[in-house]
Amino acid sequence: MMKSLDRGLALAHKLLVGIGCALLVALVVCVNTDLVLRSVFRRPIEGMSEMTEIMLLYITFLGTAWVYREDGHVVVDLLVYEIYAKAKKALLVTNNAIVGLVALLLVYYGSLTTIDHFIRGVRNASVLETPMALILVVIPVGSLVLLLEVLVKIWKILRSP
Repeated sequence: MMKSLDRGLALAHKLLVGIGCALLVALVVCVNTDLVLRSVFRRPIEGMSEMTEIMLLYITFLGTAWVYREDGHVVVDLLVYEIYAKAKKALLVTNNAIVGLVALLLVYYGSLTTIDHFIRGVRNASVLETPMALILVVIPVGSLVLLLEVLVKIWKILRSP
């Protein structure tokens, strides 16, 4: 079961990171276009700041689980190297469990908030008036993938000798 979940997550990461990369390219194009239009013609594109903010949020949550899977985040592991094998495993499981708890909270409260904003039809008070549910939905989605990744990582730690 966990092996198929691991393979499924690998495919999900490819999709989510691909979307995140496309958004990053779009972000660069948008910011530079807006910069040129603002500097040369004194006419920035209305709503461009809001779009870039939303893209940054999406890029962050779409890539978080992949970065976690690849151990690409910043980590201070000086203490871990000095601990015996059994204590090291327990420490790694505890660390991952804490990350999993945070991810679970983000899934739960992010889902509640997204659903609430969707039902009430809340819109961002800005030029574009983007529906807040559309902005917020990436938080529980990205956090759910992170939570599943944490479960797989804990499983791998516990199976290791």
